[in-house]
Amino acid sequence: MSDLSRIIGFDAQLIFDSIITGVNVLVLFALLSYLLFDPIRKVLSDRTERINKELTDADKKMKEAESLKLEYENKLKEVKSEVSKMLDEAKKNANLLSDDIVAKAKDEAKAIVERGQKEIELEKEKAIDELKKEVVNISTLIATKLIKKNINEKDADIMFKETLDQIGEKTWQN
Repeated sequence: MSDLSRIIGFDAQLIFDSIITGVNVLVLFALLSYLLFDPIRKVLSDRTERINKELTDADKKMKEAESLKLEYENKLKEVKSEVSKMLDEAKKNANLLSDDIVAKAKDEAKAIVERGQKEIELEKEKAIDELKKEVVNISTLIATKLIKKNINEKDADIMFKETLDQIGEKTWQN
């Protein structure tokens, strides 16, 4: 066995050094675990909690955004509906106003035509009156010339009355 102990070379010093090294490794591991691993675990744990909290907040904000989006879309629909109603009402009012304006214009045109016809009648009557006056003047002038030439006053009166009778009262009344 002496050959075997030399090959492996386990002596008391080696075993003692191995045990001391193992204890040192365990102490160092415990010390590093306390000094490094626990703070790193805590940082990682805090980071995981923060990420989870941010994800939860993001989900909550996403739900709020969806809710606001739906509310916005509903309000947009309401506004569109209200605008549509207002446009329909405005068109209706415009049509009523247009009909009213057209009716007033027709009434005004009718009144203008009636005034025009009355003015035409008045002008016609004036023209007839002026024509009658001219006819009387011309007739008087002709009668005067005829009387001067060959008719005496008695014959002229008879002739004048006959002429008036021939023309008739109807002519003077229109």
